[in-house]
Amino acid sequence: MKKPIASWRYLFKLPVNIFNNEMVGYEINPLPYSDQGKVVIFAGKSDQTEDQGIVYIYLELLKELSQGNNFANLQRLLNLIYMETGLPTHPFPVQIDEGETADQVISRFMSKTFYYPDRSYSGTASQPNHIARVQSCVSLISRLNKKNFNKFDNALNTYVWALELMELPNPHLKYTLYMTLFLSSIEQLVDIPATCKHKPFPVCEGCGKEFANHHPKGKGVRQAFEDFIREMLTGSGVDDAVERVNRLHQKLRSSFLHSGTLSGAEKVGGFLTDGTNDTTLIVEDMMNTLILNRQLLEQFLLKRQIKL
Repeated sequence: MKKPIASWRYLFKLPVNIFNNEMVGYEINPLPYSDQGKVVIFAGKSDQTEDQGIVYIYLELLKELSQGNNFANLQRLLNLIYMETGLPTHPFPVQIDEGETADQVISRFMSKTFYYPDRSYSGTASQPNHIARVQSCVSLISRLNKKNFNKFDNALNTYVWALELMELPNPHLKYTLYMTLFLSSIEQLVDIPATCKHKPFPVCEGCGKEFANHHPKGKGVRQAFEDFIREMLTGSGVDDAVERVNRLHQKLRSSFLHSGTLSGAEKVGGFLTDGTNDTTLIVEDMMNTLILNRQLLEQFLLKRQIKL
């Protein structure tokens, strides 16, 4: 007779991530490349108010949670929650009574209030039913091939790091850094032409020839960005998105990485300082790039599915 498979159970609450969904809880499929057996995200009681529940995560794992597997089993899920809710996801562990079943644990911590359809708690992710969207994202992730899974996973993590920088006190003093991460996240989704190790010319993935000598109409980095954005998005704002990404990739990201140039007036107090010019454009670039980054992550999931 086989021994039963051991499972490790965990409960986490996210105190500043407000739960606002039509259903009080959602069972989420286990993420690929994880040890997850059961995942439930539900509206749990807040220590601060009874007016609205906060996000709780119930996990059953096939292996004990450790520093070595924390990203695969918890952080990747937190990244998805951050992307879809637009709210920080700092987890706090909650003690579980080992004698209780999963349903009993969830019932004990469940909030009675979980949905106000006329409220939005995040200006950057205004769509309703955020956790339902997380549930859909996990299903879509499971239908990516390994290459596209890694591309999405890396780009999502970079996006979340940028959001976490924006949480710091005086975020206007970190503008160039988190904007660089947003642009890097977008680039990590794009199929950028390979570059020869010895010469700075893009190389064709098909024949290995340098575009400069053999493919005069070969696709460069700027064209790769444009093709990707136009593939992922439709509508009247696509031209603006292409222009913004190409402009910022060169003037902000490349200038910072190669010469340390700061684009948010950080050395003179940040872009919120009195007397700083072009504040409106800086703020517009910040919010539009953040939203564009999230839209491209979501569309990448939808349009890179393995064709059955």
